[in-house]
Amino acid sequence: MPTLFHPVSYHPHLLRQAYRTLGPMLLVNLACVVGASFLLDIANHPLLSGWVLVHVTVILIRGGSWARFHQDKRNWRRKSDYQFWKASYAAGLLVSGSLWSALAVYLFAKHPETASVEAQYAILIILSALAGGATGVTSSFARAGSVYIGLLLLPASLTLLTHDDTHRTLGCLGLIFCGVMLVTLRGNHRLLVRNLTLEDRNLSLIKQLSEVNQVLEAKVSERTERLARLAHTDKLTGLFNRYGLFDWHQKRIEAEPKTRTVVFFLDLDRFKQVNDALSHEAGDKVLTAIAQQIESVAPPQARLARWGGDEFVLACPVTGDVHALVDEVSEAVSRAVDIPLNIEGTDLKLGVSIGWACHPDHDKTFSDIVHAADLATTEVKRSGRGRTLAFDETFAESLRRRFNLSRALSEAIGSDALYVAYQPIVCARTGALLSYEALCRWDHPELGTIRPDEFIRLAEDTDRIVALGNWVLERACTDAVQWRRQGVSAKVAVNVSVKQLTLDTFALHLVSILSRTGLSPTCLEVEVTESVFDDGHIEQVTQTIKHLKALGVNIHIDDFGTGYSSLSRLRHLNVSGIKIDQSFVADLSGQSRVIIESTILIARAFGLTIVAEGVETDDQRETLRTLGVDQLQGYLLGRPQRLSDILGADTLSETAA
Repeated sequence: MPTLFHPVSYHPHLLRQAYRTLGPMLLVNLACVVGASFLLDIANHPLLSGWVLVHVTVILIRGGSWARFHQDKRNWRRKSDYQFWKASYAAGLLVSGSLWSALAVYLFAKHPETASVEAQYAILIILSALAGGATGVTSSFARAGSVYIGLLLLPASLTLLTHDDTHRTLGCLGLIFCGVMLVTLRGNHRLLVRNLTLEDRNLSLIKQLSEVNQVLEAKVSERTERLARLAHTDKLTGLFNRYGLFDWHQKRIEAEPKTRTVVFFLDLDRFKQVNDALSHEAGDKVLTAIAQQIESVAPPQARLARWGGDEFVLACPVTGDVHALVDEVSEAVSRAVDIPLNIEGTDLKLGVSIGWACHPDHDKTFSDIVHAADLATTEVKRSGRGRTLAFDETFAESLRRRFNLSRALSEAIGSDALYVAYQPIVCARTGALLSYEALCRWDHPELGTIRPDEFIRLAEDTDRIVALGNWVLERACTDAVQWRRQGVSAKVAVNVSVKQLTLDTFALHLVSILSRTGLSPTCLEVEVTESVFDDGHIEQVTQTIKHLKALGVNIHIDDFGTGYSSLSRLRHLNVSGIKIDQSFVADLSGQSRVIIESTILIARAFGLTIVAEGVETDDQRETLRTLGVDQLQGYLLGRPQRLSDILGADTLSETAA
């Protein structure tokens, strides 16, 4: 097998470049030969006729070489081929240059009578033009190009030196021009070599980077898969979590679009008693054991996931009779859960309530199917537990309403259907107006007024809460600027969702809103719920709150006391105040008073402003004022009102004073 030739990296590119420009060069040569034939008296000089014929023949041969080069895809990879094509190119230049040289000597030295003075000058111009063009088109091979330029210019210039003064002057100029062309050719050659070398190095670098990138991509892919497995797995039981189940179902649908899936929603009965009577550790052992028992009786193609707490979801692909599968699986699962367990020396026996629905028979999305099965399980729990119940459309009235509202909410955001009402917050001691809380309201054209807790929860579940929250925030800031211009000095308090706070761009977005509306940051209070204390996003929320505080915005914890163990975590967040939930205010005569007193005591230690909402009676107002609450909010002090009502009122009602 012939040995492959590995030349210096830029040689193959030089060869390709040479043959790339050879075609245009041959066309120019052919045009010059034809032009010379009209200038010369070839009819009476057979040698000139022979010169034209030979030159045209050489051009055709070189053209054939050019065509064969471009047809040969491996013309440079073997040493013999490389050398052949280079020699063929150089030989063509040598023969062509020699023919032009012979013509110059013939005209200016031997037979000047064969052409007029004008024709001789024209031939000199042709030779000079060919030499000038050769500095570029022959720059791939400087030696061959130098010989070619020398053959074009030197014989003619030296011949002219043997004539009269005029011709000698032209001869001297020709020698100078020849030297300039040779220097230019060398410079072009070096430039071409440098460019091709840099190109080769860049390609080599790109190749190396590509190889490194492939290795990195492989590592990233491996780590991504490992993280995906962790993200899709329940740590306690090793089963799918809800994300893993959704991902599994999505992949299955992509592979088998027509597959039907029966979803069983399993809720363990009496599990709470295990946690209460034994411990959470014992409860974890029960969940692990139950998961193993259910998985052992599940169909081979089914997937079991822990949904949360004591809830499991079993997804079973089905090709035959759905009801036969439901009967078989539900009976097997019930028997598996009924098996007594011995945990920490205690015999336990649990039960299970099962609801089921079929995708896509009952609804469109897998998520809705799980929810439908959940609704059926809830109905089982309500009516006595321990049974299996199919999803029915009668359970889905709320689900259908949710679906319709979900579609309508997207259109409502930013339209006249949504508006912002403002409820006053007053000083507990003096009754003076301090701020207004912005409260979003929705008047649906067909369903009427939609409760805020319904459509806000819907916005959170359908990932529209950010768009809704941003719209309310900008609307409230705009309105606050208007009432402050009318002499109402109240600030504005706006509820912001955790999803907004976890966005890296939220602080910048707020700055943009304040800039557009002209509201001072000190006139804005941001209210967040206790869910900000969730460990899953506490760091991001802390950073966002830090940026807001740096702007001068005050942060209040809304509905305080209804969620996480907030008092122990207040030190982590740079908040300005807390708002006691109205459920505690409504129960001031019971244990809620003790909770409020404790909350006020600790809040005072942190230097926080204390706001109580849901104040509806004089007794509540006086009690809260006595306990030391700073600010009050509720129907007793003012109902939510539109901006037009605020701008139309000369003064705030003094009923709170």
